[in-house]
Amino acid sequence: MTIKQTEQVVMLAILRKQPDAYGVSIYEELETRLTKAVPMATINATLETLEKKGFVKSKQGQATAERGGRAKMFFEITGKGQAALNASLQQLNSLLAGLKLTGATA
Repeated sequence: MTIKQTEQVVMLAILRKQPDAYGVSIYEELETRLTKAVPMATINATLETLEKKGFVKSKQGQATAERGGRAKMFFEITGKGQAALNASLQQLNSLLAGLKLTGATA
């Protein structure tokens, strides 16, 4: 099963933030690494899609006073998700192999 670019970058952010991968930490990681903000709505929708596909699983953390008694939802990549991500990255690397990126011409 193939994954979309948005799914790919969210999964990579989850891997980078382990074991503290939750919505805001994923958002911050993507903003830092991509040097642009990805809307939280996009991240949340992508996490939901990835969970439905069985690529990530979520678990609820403890409620905290700083969040008004609400608990964070933490995410981790499943074996199925890791396999899909690896295949996606291999395809991308295959496309890039031997390619010289010289810039666009007008």
